[in-house]
Amino acid sequence: MKKYKRLAIAATMTVGLLLSACGNDKNATDSEKSSSDKQLTIAHFYEMKELDPVIAWDGWNLSRMGIGENLIQLDENMNIKPVIAQEWEEQDTRTTIFTIRDDVTFHNGKAVDAEAVKASLERAIATTDREDIKIPVATIEAQGNKLTITTTEPFPTLLNNLADPVYIIVDATAAEQDEAKFKLHPIATGPFKIERFAPPMEMNLVKHTEHWSGAVAVDKVTVKGIADDATRVMALQSGEVDFITQVGAKDVQLFEGNEAYNVLRGPNLRVFQLGINMRQPYMNNLAFRQAMAHALNKEMYAENLVKGTPAVGPFTKELSFGYQGEDKYQYDVDKANALLDKAGFKDSDGNGIRELDGEDIILKYVLTTDHGNDAKNVAVAIQDDFKKVGIGVDVVLVENYNDMVNNGDYDLVWERWTSAPTADPAYFIEANYVTDALGNKGKYTNAEIDKIVEAFHNEFDKEKRDALGREATEILLEDIPTLFMYYQEGTVITKANVTGIARFMSEIYYIDERVKVD
Repeated sequence: MKKYKRLAIAATMTVGLLLSACGNDKNATDSEKSSSDKQLTIAHFYEMKELDPVIAWDGWNLSRMGIGENLIQLDENMNIKPVIAQEWEEQDTRTTIFTIRDDVTFHNGKAVDAEAVKASLERAIATTDREDIKIPVATIEAQGNKLTITTTEPFPTLLNNLADPVYIIVDATAAEQDEAKFKLHPIATGPFKIERFAPPMEMNLVKHTEHWSGAVAVDKVTVKGIADDATRVMALQSGEVDFITQVGAKDVQLFEGNEAYNVLRGPNLRVFQLGINMRQPYMNNLAFRQAMAHALNKEMYAENLVKGTPAVGPFTKELSFGYQGEDKYQYDVDKANALLDKAGFKDSDGNGIRELDGEDIILKYVLTTDHGNDAKNVAVAIQDDFKKVGIGVDVVLVENYNDMVNNGDYDLVWERWTSAPTADPAYFIEANYVTDALGNKGKYTNAEIDKIVEAFHNEFDKEKRDALGREATEILLEDIPTLFMYYQEGTVITKANVTGIARFMSEIYYIDERVKVD
């Protein structure tokens, strides 16, 4: 039986990941006094439409802005830490007992007990459309401050899944009473609560005075949804905002070395990639995919365009399940041309574009406006590189590509995935590459991948799970259902007077009770 207790509140944070003011050693009383009327304005890269955590990835914005909290969450080192649950015991492979803190309240003042947590989790499990994160629950029982979750089968990733924002603890009664209102004004437990939400552009938050930490230093937070990179940057430069999220590589240079700003950067779990529509006849040809891989000058994109690192698989090497080998598809135009020639893709009319069944191969490359300037620059570079091997590319920029992708109306789609947000490799593999997965938009299928995912379902040993993740990655690198492009450091930038921002690899969190405005 394993037992976990809450970490000491005064525990030292990871050096370099927590941004704090040098020499700012005020005591708690002084800090509380100085927090009066402290306000923070954030320009967030994501335009927010709804906020109910059970809907798709909407819960991420509740976590990022300190509105929602889970039973357990991930710390800066991707380790699971207690939050609303102060400890837990794994009785066997199907049953886990959580002890709920006795000092947590919802934003409406209601006390949070095991019954309230049960209602919230049952609502999430019954309602969410996130098949990749669902929990096969047999029963959830509440007694006093004890919550017992029993699954229908051994479930190795129970704790990892519970850390996903889908399982933010909310007042399920409030959701039931007025679902429409709840989607715009969810009642959660975090250090900040929603005062006003005007989707998609602005959200106003106020301090949750009854937060269990007792240490919320900022009184008001304004979150502005600004998808355009340049507009976010100008908002910080002009003083309109105090803090901007997801800053592109070129823009970071505008702030580095300037004492008026804090540049907070570090390892990131986000992989930038091109999803391939395997339903297209040329895309279903392995030699064609291999040629595309060899035609991509990823080193140049990473070094000159995005200041990142070329990707070899979905997981960075910093992760224990990250692929540690070399990229077998190095940039090689001659090899790409040879592969295409051998596979029969010829340029019969001499116009510089190869053909299939007499038709020029012009790939429809789709990306959205909120993917940022880096993605647009990379798209142009890829267009040029593919032209060198006789593959045409038509870059299509749209507001939202969901319908196009779901209908198969594309060849390549630009994606940016946080590949291991709950610190486990199964999440990404199962969501995107299992034969019948909802996220498998390209309709890739491989029986070995399906078998690995089945093995994930029954494997509790971390080292063996890591090995399964690496094995799956090797298969994906061989089959090329996705062109993994690069990893990029996660960067947020604040004014110099903003401190206490934690840089999390998972990008699930931005601010919490530790943030201060001096």
